[in-house]
Amino acid sequence: MSLDDIKVTFFAECSDQMSELETGLFEIQSDGPNIDTVNAVFRAVHSIKGGAGAFGFNSLVSFAHVFENALDVIRNDLSQVNEQRMDLLMRSVDVLSDIIEAERNGTEPND
Repeated sequence: MSLDDIKVTFFAECSDQMSELETGLFEIQSDGPNIDTVNAVFRAVHSIKGGAGAFGFNSLVSFAHVFENALDVIRNDLSQVNEQRMDLLMRSVDVLSDIIEAERNGTEPND
């Protein structure tokens, strides 16, 4: 298996993780926070970050780390879920997706 094959697998896994991330955030928005869903969302971002680090995708690692920190606020205190924080997390999903796509295409992510 070549490095290119491994990258293809990584990006396929990113798609799966992004789906889990989006589903989890929508569940939190509609049903309210529960720790299992919050942890699943965190794990999705953490998995993307870990794989990105193995490939040296530094922009992806950096943003995923910030995303994790934002999720940690909620993991530590579920009462921190509010409309503004959820809006920020949903926008962060879009940014994370854009960075993944830029890395997949070998381009620089937008600021």
